Amino acid sequence: MEKSSDYTPSTLSIKLNNFCISGFCRYGRIIALFGFLIFISCLHPGETEIQSSEKDEFAYDLDHPDDTYTLPAYLEEISGLSYYGRDKIACIQDEKGMIYVLNLEKEEISKKIEFGEDGDYEDITVEDKTAYVLRNDGRIYRVKDFTKKDRKVSKFDTPLKEKNDSEGLAYDPLTKGLLIACKGSPSIDKEHPYEGYKAIYRFDLEKEELEKAPLFLIDLERLDSYKDQSAFEKLSVSVAKRLRLVESETSFQPSGIAIDPRYGEIYIISSVGKLLIVLDRRGKVKDVKELDPGLFRQPEGICFSPSGGLYISNEGQGGMGYILYFKPEDEN
Repeated sequence: MEKSSDYTPSTLSIKLNNFCISGFCRYGRIIALFGFLIFISCLHPGETEIQSSEKDEFAYDLDHPDDTYTLPAYLEEISGLSYYGRDKIACIQDEKGMIYVLNLEKEEISKKIEFGEDGDYEDITVEDKTAYVLRNDGRIYRVKDFTKKDRKVSKFDTPLKEKNDSEGLAYDPLTKGLLIACKGSPSIDKEHPYEGYKAIYRFDLEKEELEKAPLFLIDLERLDSYKDQSAFEKLSVSVAKRLRLVESETSFQPSGIAIDPRYGEIYIISSVGKLLIVLDRRGKVKDVKELDPGLFRQPEGICFSPSGGLYISNEGQGGMGYILYFKPEDEN
């Protein structure tokens, strides 16, 4: 019998062809990556060095704290802190509606101030004589004259909910508002999911309401490129991502936020992934620092002294909570 010229391939042959094509594409990308990296590695050393010779302007040696303050057992789960007055830090912990005042000179808790019921409190910031405390569901507590017996407490609910897991709070002297860093979902409505980002919102103290659009959005996919890597390493990661050979390796979930009083830069810390990132006033990432997990057991809070001293609080994870102090290296 004569075979028909209209030959139809079998399902098996189609699958084999598709497998070969997809395999070729994947291995083709791998070969392209290796070829490109070999080409870059053969460049004159001086050319690569020129690309990575940018001066590191970060002012703190995060591997060598200048001081460590060990906290009492009831602050094992310290979640936020704020410098105020002279050599004093206001602290809060996860479960109690209480502000604890740490005297840095005496290295002891000098005062306990009740402001509300038990709850999941995540951060605190102090402006003049007023303390603001953030609960994880977005509620803000304002405690006027917080060190006095006749202190006045007000509560502000915001569109932020538990899904946002609001963990960072900082007073912004430039806009005279509060910055809120969300560890969880960056979105407050279905129309704007902001997938792949972490959000910083602003609470307007004059209007006593949250601005519905994020003040800043942090692109998680781009954080890898800001890490302390050589130019060759950064280029390798960038090329690998473009060829879809690797995904972003950065895990960043904000747990604290503070503003450098000297330069106005915004510091955001993440216990997950052990990272500290620095933003300029436009929200552009200036720096990303990886934190030593042996030193930063569980970094949850961050604040500055007026002279630029950096304080980072850590939960004890079964031990004692503690605060690390870092003196700015550019301090005269």
